[in-house]
Amino acid sequence: MTARARIGARLTGRRALIEWAAVALLTALLVGWLAFSQAADRPNNLVYDALIRTTDAPPNDSIVIIAIDDRSLSALGRWPWPRTTHARLIDRLTAADPRAVAYDVLFTEPEDGDPALAAALARARDVHLPLLVDAPGQNGAPWQETRPAPELVQAAAGLGHVNMIIDGDGVVRRLPLYMQAGTRIWPQLVLPMAANGAEVPPPPAADPDLGQALISAAPEAIAYRAPPGSYRTLSFVDVLNGEVPVDFLKDRLVLVGATAPGLGDRYATPASPHGELSPGVEIQAALLQTLLEGGGPRTVSPPWVLILSLLPLALLVGGFLILRPLANMVLGAGLILMTLAGSAFAFLALGLWFPPAAAVAGLAVAYPFWSWRRLAAASAYLQSEVEAYRQAEPVAPFLDAAPEAPLHGDVVARQVDTLRAALKQQRDAERFIADTLRSLPDATVVAAQDGRILIANDRATETFALDETEHPHLEAVFLSLGEPVWRRFVLNEQEDTGDIRTPDGRVLKVASAPLADADGRPLGHIVRFADLTGFRVAERQREQAMQLLSHDMRAPQASILTLLDSRQDRADPSFEKRIAAYARQTLDLAEAYVQLARAETQAYRNQILDLGQVLMDAADVLWPQASAKGVAIRTPEGEEEHLVQGDPSLLRRLLTNLLDNALKYGPPGQAIDCTLDAGQEDGRPICILRIRDRGPGLSEEAMQRLFQPFGHGGADARGSGLGLAFVRTVAQRHGGHVRYEAGDPGAIFVLTLPQVIEAED
Repeated sequence: MTARARIGARLTGRRALIEWAAVALLTALLVGWLAFSQAADRPNNLVYDALIRTTDAPPNDSIVIIAIDDRSLSALGRWPWPRTTHARLIDRLTAADPRAVAYDVLFTEPEDGDPALAAALARARDVHLPLLVDAPGQNGAPWQETRPAPELVQAAAGLGHVNMIIDGDGVVRRLPLYMQAGTRIWPQLVLPMAANGAEVPPPPAADPDLGQALISAAPEAIAYRAPPGSYRTLSFVDVLNGEVPVDFLKDRLVLVGATAPGLGDRYATPASPHGELSPGVEIQAALLQTLLEGGGPRTVSPPWVLILSLLPLALLVGGFLILRPLANMVLGAGLILMTLAGSAFAFLALGLWFPPAAAVAGLAVAYPFWSWRRLAAASAYLQSEVEAYRQAEPVAPFLDAAPEAPLHGDVVARQVDTLRAALKQQRDAERFIADTLRSLPDATVVAAQDGRILIANDRATETFALDETEHPHLEAVFLSLGEPVWRRFVLNEQEDTGDIRTPDGRVLKVASAPLADADGRPLGHIVRFADLTGFRVAERQREQAMQLLSHDMRAPQASILTLLDSRQDRADPSFEKRIAAYARQTLDLAEAYVQLARAETQAYRNQILDLGQVLMDAADVLWPQASAKGVAIRTPEGEEEHLVQGDPSLLRRLLTNLLDNALKYGPPGQAIDCTLDAGQEDGRPICILRIRDRGPGLSEEAMQRLFQPFGHGGADARGSGLGLAFVRTVAQRHGGHVRYEAGDPGAIFVLTLPQVIEAED
């Protein structure tokens, strides 16, 4: 395989399919890696956060936050406060009778006020305290649990962890509902509060096989409904001082936690505008509302993420094989938009989170990757073709050779300039070939192997009335010429197949030459139809001239010489009369032949004539001969004009020949009748002239030779035999025709010429 063929194979065929499969495989591997790894978390988080911010909704009225804010710190002193202060707040809450309380304050170290706080917790019976579970623990332990003081644990309604899941970008998007280490399981702080009003996920089964590794079990995506500060919030000091009506907290879900910036319990969330941090207690409130509403968005499992991400990639990669580059670009952009729209629809309408980054990355990489491979292959192939074209001999030697690659611009620009110059040369060559074919004097067609005509020059289109939109075939062309076996004229390039005589009287010579591509494979044939009608006419005229000189004119001359050599008395009047008759016969032959040659070859003058007047002029010319024979030539009477267009002298001689022929073969004393009528032929007006004699008419043999040169109309072979040939030639060149009809008795010659209709003023 040549270098050009190898480069071309990269664009088509098996090599192209291999490259297509490689692009599909590599992009599929990229999608799989992004679907199962955390590499695409950042773009996925951006989409997730944008969708979260579109789900704004009013906060749950049953959730109330009692905030340890700056005003409370100013009123109650530095943090941490005495535990008796927290005991007093719990007593206030007990009096208000809330549904449940989550006290998000860590009481990990024992203090003097613990008995009072424990007593308040015991009286409330529905306050949950937080704990922390960290990994690793102290002294090499896999994890460490930080619990409140023991007496507080006993008095509290329950304990719950407040561990956070902070994503790689520092944003809290989900919280673990359970922390698990082997058989130890800790529920989230607000989980018992949500269980009073909704169904919550059950704790995971204890699994000793997990060992002592600390894991976040059942992470719940938080459906943030509003920016920070949207939940109903009461200042700690206001509740402590009894400034809040008791009914305001009745049957509420109360969360107590720090909101003051200086206490440090603040995190970034998707709902935080402009990087603002949310207090941990508000994140707990958002989780509580999410659980009360049935849970947050459910993340599609990684296998399904992979399947759904590969689906648009498969559509795009499939389009590479059947669509154009622009359509593929539009398809790729559309699939990216559809992927993002599908992810948004699943999130907003179905509560499902489909991370779109893997699918979008696959689509975004596949199109330029495939385009690069195709562009590289196309560039190399075009460059090789341009080089080969530059080295090849030009089709037309006078055309400029393909220029060298310009030095300006980048590689692609130089290739484009070189290709543009080569294509111009190619177009010039094609124009040269097309103009050459079109200007050929003979009808020429280019046909495929099966005979379909691919190209036809103007002469062929006119000659055979070809319609290229109907896919003409050589068989139809040859059938129109009366030749049913067309292949013998096309396939026998080296043999003389003879002339074709068409039904309309033309003589055509067919010649063909095979066509092949650059590799020598046959493509079709060039078929030429040379019109030899004029050449054959000239040959016939030459034969006629030879016949005229060798026989018809030689016979009377020989008779004259015979008379002169004889012993006949030259004073005898019959002697001179016979010599004069032979001389007139020779002159008549020469004059008739000259007139026929002129009628066939000379240019005609065109004038509008009255055919009836021309007939009368011809009758006047023959009046002496008719009078001598006692024949009356009766022409049409009346003033009606029959206008024709033609050469006056030739039409006059045409009618003279017809009348002279009637005089010659008609009996003495009988009239010659001429009638002139108007008619229609093929929808056009015509003039019809009939000349009738009373002679014996024509035999079958004579009718077969009628109108042919030297074809005498009568059995006695009087005349030159060229008069009726002249009549036929002049009639045809004037767009008409002449024919013979048998009379009863006699002969009738009918001349038909196109009639000229003058517009009325």
